Amino acid sequence: MMASERAEIDSAAALWLERMRGPVQDSAVAADFDVWIAEDPRHVESYARMASLWQSEGFARAACASLAGNHNAARLDTADAQRGGGWGRRRWFGLAAGLAAFAVVVPFGQGLFAPTHTYEAPWGTTREIVLADGSHIQLSGGSRLSVRLTPWSREAELEKGEAFFDVAHEALRGFAVEAEGARVEVLGTAFDIDVLARGRREVRVYRGLVEVAGESGAWRLPAGTGLILDGAHVRSLESIGGDRPGWLDGWFDAQDTRLDRLVERLNRTSRIPVVLDDPQLGELRVTGRFDMGKPQEIVETLAAIHDLTWSREEGRYRIGRL
Repeated sequence: MMASERAEIDSAAALWLERMRGPVQDSAVAADFDVWIAEDPRHVESYARMASLWQSEGFARAACASLAGNHNAARLDTADAQRGGGWGRRRWFGLAAGLAAFAVVVPFGQGLFAPTHTYEAPWGTTREIVLADGSHIQLSGGSRLSVRLTPWSREAELEKGEAFFDVAHEALRGFAVEAEGARVEVLGTAFDIDVLARGRREVRVYRGLVEVAGESGAWRLPAGTGLILDGAHVRSLESIGGDRPGWLDGWFDAQDTRLDRLVERLNRTSRIPVVLDDPQLGELRVTGRFDMGKPQEIVETLAAIHDLTWSREEGRYRIGRL
């Protein structure tokens, strides 16, 4: 590859790096980036080198030296800020050029073709995962999660079940989770995603800000709020308190919750599964705070509330009609 061609690719990669550093990306920009990064393996390599260099001490020194060469930087910064930030743009292009030049003498870092890691939590258990970036993830029973970390991105897919994410903040890489067609994007925050039967997904935010994109649109959710995506139907959740979901401490707060939803949640942690003899029983509603560590007590309570019967046989609890 000619030096001029490499310099052009490195400059483009540096500019893409700046555009992709925002906490939430415009979908059109993200789509354009996907096209650019996939056009040429050299784009991938260059962008990865830029990403690894962005926070390096060497680049910080080089950038400072480059800016120090402009004796009027401070005066131009003030004047152009009043005129709309022209110097800010010139300064970035100067830094981008410096980053591209600096990248020539720095070897490409490891981790470009990072593998995808899959984590599972068996039914009746929970599992804690600590990623290489310092993010913590808690999986509920019966959950499966795939994660891939590259120099420029952090991507995960919650294939089934429920997971609580406490994402380590990074200035460069966001963190995105796919969940049955919904996409949740953050920079550094704490949130919970629950993938339920029949395509229902629930997102709750406990710290920071997330963007959720689904079939019906996109929404930004601050801490203390959430969203239920049920096919084309969307419902907001408010007044989400605390700094973590109750299931991490063994509790489930039901608010006019379907019985099959409660049973599904209970079966993720209970070593003795609960089954409904009649699927229509799942449409019944329940409200209350349930200790998920006491499945028999919950079964007894549900039977009493709705005048149902229950029994324990063949290694499971059965709930039926009188």
